[in-house]
This record gives sequence, structure tokens and C-alpha cells, in this order.
Amino acid sequence: MTLPPGFINQMHILLGEETEEFLMAMQQSPATSVRLNRRKPGADFPDGTPVKWCRCGVYLPQRPVFTLDPLLHAGAYYVQDASSMIYHEVACRLAEKFKTVSGEQQFSPLSLLDLCAAPGGKTTAMIDALPDGSRIVANEYVARRAIILKENIAKWGYPSVAVTNLDSSVFAENGDSFDIVAVDAPCSGEGMMRKETAAVEQWSIDLINQCAALQKDILANAVKAIKPGGFLIYSTCTFNRTENEENAGFIADVLGLEPVDMDFPEEWGIPRGIGTDLPVYRFMPHKTRGEGLFLAVFRKPGTWNPSNITASGNFRSKTSGRNDRHRGKAISGVKPGHLRDEIPSIEEILSIDFDRSLFPEAEVSLQQAVSYLRREAIVLPPDVPKGLVTVTYRHLPLGMAKNIGNRANNLYPKNWRILMK
Repeated sequence: MTLPPGFINQMHILLGEETEEFLMAMQQSPATSVRLNRRKPGADFPDGTPVKWCRCGVYLPQRPVFTLDPLLHAGAYYVQDASSMIYHEVACRLAEKFKTVSGEQQFSPLSLLDLCAAPGGKTTAMIDALPDGSRIVANEYVARRAIILKENIAKWGYPSVAVTNLDSSVFAENGDSFDIVAVDAPCSGEGMMRKETAAVEQWSIDLINQCAALQKDILANAVKAIKPGGFLIYSTCTFNRTENEENAGFIADVLGLEPVDMDFPEEWGIPRGIGTDLPVYRFMPHKTRGEGLFLAVFRKPGTWNPSNITASGNFRSKTSGRNDRHRGKAISGVKPGHLRDEIPSIEEILSIDFDRSLFPEAEVSLQQAVSYLRREAIVLPPDVPKGLVTVTYRHLPLGMAKNIGNRANNLYPKNWRILMK
């Protein structure tokens, strides 16, 4: 990989004597890692090694063909860069802080907005860290990315999630509604150069400045959506100070939030920020086993009051009547009174709240599961009743089929099917 000369010069200024070590690390292959779903046990990686900063993260010795693993499609795990898994630990620590402030013995549900959520890795990491019953809004401004986000959230199976496709200003207009707001901001992507050639090809100083300006706009809207005493998580997958430390300074000095030191253990090897006294963190490929990531956490001044979390339904913003883009569709479990002759949605089937007693289940082999996920017709065991059945692999639901005896009509969503042969 040939890095842009301007980028190399920037890193010399940023890192000084560490630059050569950094550039050597940038030529190495990225690590492969996965994060397990605590609410859908079943995935097992016996040859893996733990990710230090994520109790459910695992490094793999080599990259398998994930697309052909039914457990991925069932939501048993998520393929995620290890650096990004820090979101799980941060959310765990923020939940502890809320518990301390409330003075309660047990964790209470929280409200979370992930403002730039696609493809869903950081959202699902936080979902697994927050107390059961917490309400999540996963938002993505780019419509085509929001479609991918919705699929990944559905597979993860947590029922109290609304996936929205809105501008960040809509949440600002709604006012301070969320205990935690996460902004994994659109950025110049320098930290992804080992993985994506597009990140190398698109690099320029102009792009950095454009991204920094956009990030400030998003952050200004994000702060308005945080409840007093709530928290902001800010991150990028880039290296330059303009989008990182300087924007952290903007959050503190202009937006008025208080920096929060996450106090990560030294043995995790996560460097602090560069040229700042703020307690911010950098995942650097020559220091940490993962891709580039910048992380900062802030608290909004004021007295925090617990959220009144109720059963989740469709998420509508106060401005939702303006046009269809201002409407967010909730992904929830099976509705009460669901009838046996009704075909449940794929979101319902994959939800951890799905009432699995409603339909007979057909446990299939690996080969059958892959055929099912390709949306091919499959033949179920002879003892499976005719009619609607839930297809499972290692006892995790994949979707529905209509068994007619000699074969089963495949009801897996066409736009989710595996295309790889």
C-alpha cells in the first residue's frame, strides 16, 4: 500500500520519532476480530484470544468466510474491528456512573441515541452493555446505509430499538431526551487505510477540513439531544488532530460539556491524546491491535434524572409530520395476540422476545442452513409438521419456511439472501 505523501508528512508532525514504527504497522495486515452477542449464546471460537478492552470480544487467528456462517446471520456474533469494541466498555462504565448517581442497588434502563449508527457495530456493542429494557434509537442519515443498519440491528435481536433515517437537526429540535448520545462521526477515514483503498485514494487536507466542519454541526445538534447530566461519546476513525483533539476542545470550550476520564488500565496500551490536556484516547496500529480510532467522553452539566422507560413502539419525532424522512420505524418483538396463521416479520423472528412456542421449529444442518440463507428450497425432516415453521441452526432462529412435505417454501427475505457461491 502506498500512502499519500501529504498524509505521511502529517504523521511525521503528529508522531515525531514514532512515525517509522507507525508506518511499518500500517503495512501489516489488519487483525480479524468478532464480538459475541450475550443475549444469543451459541457462537464459539476456541482458537480465539480475548480483546483486552471488551469482555465479549475475540481476536481470530485467521479470517474465516463469515458470509457462509449461519450463526452470523442469526445474530450470534458481529464481525467488528477490535478498536471499535471500546464502545462496549465505555457504555458499561457509563451505566455504572448512572447507577451511582441514582443511588439505586440495581441498574435502571437507559435511553441511548446513536446518531451516526451504520452499519451497527458500535450500536450493538452498546446495546449489550446497557441494562435490559433500555431504549435505543439507531440513526443513519444516508438512506442506503440505514437499510444495512436496520438488517444488522434486526439480526442482533434486541427488541427496544428504533432505526431512523434522519438529519441530526431533528433530534436537536426534539430537545434533551437521551441519557447517552453517541457520535461516531463521518470522517476522513485515515484509520481505515489498511482495510479500504478508498480511504487512501480520497485523502486530502480539504477532505479533513470538510469533515471537521460537518462534525461540529453534528456535535452541536447532538448536545441538544442529551439530558442534563447525560453523556456524549465522540469518536472518529482517523488520525489527524483537526477532527480529533481540536473537535474535543470544541465540545468542551464552545459546547460547554465536561470531559470525562475513562481511566482505562495502562496494560490495555491505549495512548492518550496528542497536544491536549483533555482525557481523550487514540487507538494507533503501532500501539494497539486494531485500526485507528479516536475516542472522547463528555458529560452535560446539570442534574440527571432517570428516564421513564416504557414499552417501545414506533419512534416519531416531534417534527415527523413534515415528510416521510422524519419517521423512524421501530424494530420490536412479536406483537401481543400474534396468530399462528400469520407470517411474522423477519425482525420479529430474530428478536430475543419472539415467542418460539407459536410455531414448530425445524433444526437444520450447516449445509441446509446455508441453502436456506441463499433462499433456496429445502427439504425438512419428515417429522416436521406441515405449515409455517421456524428454521433454526444450533437452536437459533434464522427465519420462516412453509413446509409442504416434499419441500419447504423459503420465506427468508429476498434482499437478505446470501449471494456468495
